[in-house]
Amino acid sequence: MDRKLQLLLLAVGFVFFVSYLNDFQPPSSFPSPPSSSSKFHIDYIRNVFMLDGKQFDYVSGSLHYFRVPHQLWYDRLLKLRASGINVVSTYVPWNLHEPHVNHFNFEQDADLTNFIQIAHELGLYVNIRPGPYICSEWELGGLPYFTLGTPADNITLRSSDERFLLHVERYFGVLLPRLKPHLIQNGGPIILVQVENEYGSSRTCDSPYKDFLVSLIRHHLGDEVVLYTADGWDLHHLVCGPVHKDGVLTTINFGPNSKHHPAFTRMRYFQKGGPLVNSEYYPGWLDHWGEPHQTKSNELVLREFTNMLTSTMGVIYVNFYMFFGGTNFGFYNGANMAVEAKYQPDPTSYDYDAPLTECGDVTSKYYAIRDAIKKHRPMIFDESLLSKVHNSTKKAYGKVYLEKILPFTSIKELSTSTFTTQGPTPLTFEDVKQDFGYVLYEPGFSIPSQSDNEIELKIDKPRDRVTVYTDGKFVGAIYRNDKIRKLKIPKFERLSLLAENMGRINYGPHIHDFKGILGDIKLSSGARVTSWKMWTLPLNNTKSANFRSLHQDHTEPGCLLQGTFQVDSNPADTWIKMDWFTKGVIFVNNRNVGRYWPKEGPQRHIYVPAVWLRRGSNTLTLFESDALPNNRMNLFVELVDHPDLGGVKTDLLNVKYF
Repeated sequence: MDRKLQLLLLAVGFVFFVSYLNDFQPPSSFPSPPSSSSKFHIDYIRNVFMLDGKQFDYVSGSLHYFRVPHQLWYDRLLKLRASGINVVSTYVPWNLHEPHVNHFNFEQDADLTNFIQIAHELGLYVNIRPGPYICSEWELGGLPYFTLGTPADNITLRSSDERFLLHVERYFGVLLPRLKPHLIQNGGPIILVQVENEYGSSRTCDSPYKDFLVSLIRHHLGDEVVLYTADGWDLHHLVCGPVHKDGVLTTINFGPNSKHHPAFTRMRYFQKGGPLVNSEYYPGWLDHWGEPHQTKSNELVLREFTNMLTSTMGVIYVNFYMFFGGTNFGFYNGANMAVEAKYQPDPTSYDYDAPLTECGDVTSKYYAIRDAIKKHRPMIFDESLLSKVHNSTKKAYGKVYLEKILPFTSIKELSTSTFTTQGPTPLTFEDVKQDFGYVLYEPGFSIPSQSDNEIELKIDKPRDRVTVYTDGKFVGAIYRNDKIRKLKIPKFERLSLLAENMGRINYGPHIHDFKGILGDIKLSSGARVTSWKMWTLPLNNTKSANFRSLHQDHTEPGCLLQGTFQVDSNPADTWIKMDWFTKGVIFVNNRNVGRYWPKEGPQRHIYVPAVWLRRGSNTLTLFESDALPNNRMNLFVELVDHPDLGGVKTDLLNVKYF
């Protein structure tokens, strides 16, 4: 970070800190334990959690139900418990459960209560992190696209903006009553509920918003539920993130590159008593397209973990984020915005170099953590489960030749709606009420014949990547990270611009991340486009595509290709090797298994869980936006028996995004 910027941030943080200390007075006494009918509470004298009148110790692991098929929840939770971990922590993504206003989904992979019940059966307690914002490298931090409104609405997310709060109140009014029967005081496994998430990073610093959430959660779950916040231990995070009242516990997040003693010492300025909790201890780190795959060594992770378990500061509670990472299936990956205004979309894999791999296999890191828990927290360890832990079966099913096509000239067949607008700037995804996928833009009238053989196309604000076609043929792409957002194109009869939402920003002050083409579109020929037609292409049902047999002269990018492959025995985990293709999204049996971009990396193989395959014939479909193999014989993908997450960069320091 630039030195001047560091000093500026430090100065701003100090001003906030002084202002905060002027107003904040530590409570003279802490909340009394709940009534005897309550099972779980905080002892502010001994600074520990209490369960049924006894000190409760835990080591927790983050495992997100929405990043693994529901058929595999038991396997992943069993492996979590067998490691010695006795609490599972999960976020709850609002945009999964309410993808569109008043359209709720709590079935199959979204059946949260089933996930909680399985955890309970395996002897795990549950830490629920319902948001409404969750970050998590998930699209828009879990907020549904409709909470943004349109660019003209100017809604402030994660604030006391009444338009945002109305959405939150409706959603929590559906979600929280589903959780209440599973609280510890009602016989369930839920012991902790988080308020918002890393609010100190939002820079909004809206106390009435936090107060609203606390009141709303207690209204639905009752006064006995133990609430907490989680933030980084940077000064500005601790000023704005915690609630500092109403019995809401302050916790902090840090990885193995930080030391627990200075982190918790600083936290004690803001939370004078109560348990010391590291709500996110990072055994790995996240990836971005175009950057090396990130890892952390076992030695680095174990050193500070062991230091916390044996600390002289007292009992420290630790949650591994992530213990199992999983996969950003579909279009759910999020993105960051780095200090230098570089957009950083996350890949499909969320392996995270976690103790359990993306396909749920145990690693040397898993065993090292298990041994540390067994040594330093033997009271929570369960030896009986170790024999039940097994890695998955994998299989290379070989080449899948793509023999059917829906060409770009027919892509509009998949459109769910069409819009027309007047003016030089077309509508955004949010204007046309589309969450994910693509929107196709074309001029609403014929552009006059161009005198030059080559024309310059300029797009001011592509969000995020606009693929350009003239007369149905791929010309190039304009990306939001391009310093020069211009492209030389040949003279044309028809101009088509395909905008891809590559993931809304999920962290920091840049989350008001509208998608589509946000600025003017200009041609050097002097022709001014003042009318636009738009086709929404969420690609949420490839079954409706009218595929036809593939011929050599049909192989232009911007198409859907399809092939089949056989599974002759019980299905096994497999990975799709995409070496011959450039950029797009892939489907297996009409399930969106995620994006591919192998030339950008780091991820090169796409994970397909066995439970999404079937004995007999299986269908593989891909949408390729950019370039196809020159050789017709190379028009295939290959199913292999191993992942390829790309080049490795070891022991990454915890990156901060502002």
